[in-house]
Amino acid sequence: MAHLLSNAIRNSIRKRECFFSVSDLNPFVHEWKIKVKILRKFYLYETLELILVDEKGQNIHAVINKEYEDRRTSKIVEGNWISITNFDLVPVTGAFRPVPHRFKIVWNSGTTIKDIRPLCSAEFFSFVAFEDIKSGSLDPTLCVDLIGRVVRVGNGRESGPPASDWNELFLELENEEGERLQCRLPNEYSNAFFNEWRNCLDNIIICVLRFARLEVTRDFWGATTVYTCTRILLNYRCVEVTRMRDVFYARREADD
Repeated sequence: MAHLLSNAIRNSIRKRECFFSVSDLNPFVHEWKIKVKILRKFYLYETLELILVDEKGQNIHAVINKEYEDRRTSKIVEGNWISITNFDLVPVTGAFRPVPHRFKIVWNSGTTIKDIRPLCSAEFFSFVAFEDIKSGSLDPTLCVDLIGRVVRVGNGRESGPPASDWNELFLELENEEGERLQCRLPNEYSNAFFNEWRNCLDNIIICVLRFARLEVTRDFWGATTVYTCTRILLNYRCVEVTRMRDVFYARREADD
């Protein structure tokens, strides 16, 4: 059945300029064409990694090994839309799974990319509820998006006020229901976060962690970063952040 389906898809590609949804991608066909937005660009050791999303909100992880990096890949910019053709698909293995897709894209010598006009203006956040983290209903091997008001910044291992030279930083986020989540930022993230947080003039700071990793044990539930994949955004301009800030501002005014 899979063989027949692959032949049908292959014939469809040959007949017309056909672009497919990310959810359709599988290794049985080698002539895929997709249009995607670049959500994340980062390096994992010496490998260039991308997290991509199509206009339907379906994500996939892409890997560009060092031998296939060139002037085109060096110009890949987060937030831009591109078309990709002629790439390989392999099953996802290992502990690092930024998205749920069973397969990931791997560049080959014939892979081509082209900048295209945006298909939509969506940010494609997929925020999870703090309660779902606490209940253990989420897969801890998958990255998640988090949003909450920053209520505390500190480090239980250090005394005194927060400092930029700490090796790791803890911040506590609060959602609209009053639930709190502790997030651990290692040294690669802590200094940059501390400096941005310290210089933020707003009384209400909403933090977004994009592609964070869950830390869940019997006694602790929280989140942290994963390699350099995670992105931390303070008072980011998007619908979800604006809405949450409005909620907390309204509560503050009601309490005054």
